[in-house]
Amino acid sequence: MSRKTLAGKRVAITGGAHGIGRETALAFLAEGADIAIGDMDSGSVRALADHLVRIHGGTVVGLPLDVTDSLGFAGFLTCADRKLGGLDVVVNAADIVPTGGAFLAETEAEADRQIDVNLRAVITGTRLAAARFVEQGHGQIVNIGTAAGVPGALGIAVYTATRHGVVGLGAALDREFAEHGVTVSTVAAGAVCDTEAVADTVVACVARQLGGLITVRRPGAARGAAVREAARRLLGARTPALLG
Repeated sequence: MSRKTLAGKRVAITGGAHGIGRETALAFLAEGADIAIGDMDSGSVRALADHLVRIHGGTVVGLPLDVTDSLGFAGFLTCADRKLGGLDVVVNAADIVPTGGAFLAETEAEADRQIDVNLRAVITGTRLAAARFVEQGHGQIVNIGTAAGVPGALGIAVYTATRHGVVGLGAALDREFAEHGVTVSTVAAGAVCDTEAVADTVVACVARQLGGLITVRRPGAARGAAVREAARRLLGARTPALLG
């Protein structure tokens, strides 16, 4: 894929300071897109944006975002739209991963937090993005899910349920919004995944405007490797993580 493939694309990414969100930001920037990254860790997201601008020289905006606050989420998208001169893509990558433990030992508060961030916030972000994109007649929403058939592992029963919920959401909405020029994509891998492989799959499905359930490709040669490696030297090496 040419680095110019996504030149001019304006992308907003939630959970952009860490994990899959951060790797996705690096991947989009390496392909020439302008990006706005939101994260509850406001210090880290602004620092990341500053680092990426110095390394790459592209347009990167770092904004505070609590995805469980629907009004704040709407404000994030409005600010991203204004600073980027519009929005073409919204990637819902924010998540919370359980620390592990038996299902019966998990507190109601811990379960609720996973549902709030991993599922309800994705529904909120999808609704807010879809309303914008339907009005403008084009756009793509990318959510992170879990591949069908992945068995739940110890300590991630609720987490797995939220990610399967995201898959169901995407399956219904990709058909619902197709007639309005809006694509809904769900990028899915196994319970343990390579963050770079997920990010590259997100970028690929946007470049090809693929909707529906998209299986994460096997890790291969990273696109935009020079940009991404330079960023990692400042930000720390990536590590495999639980999907989300």
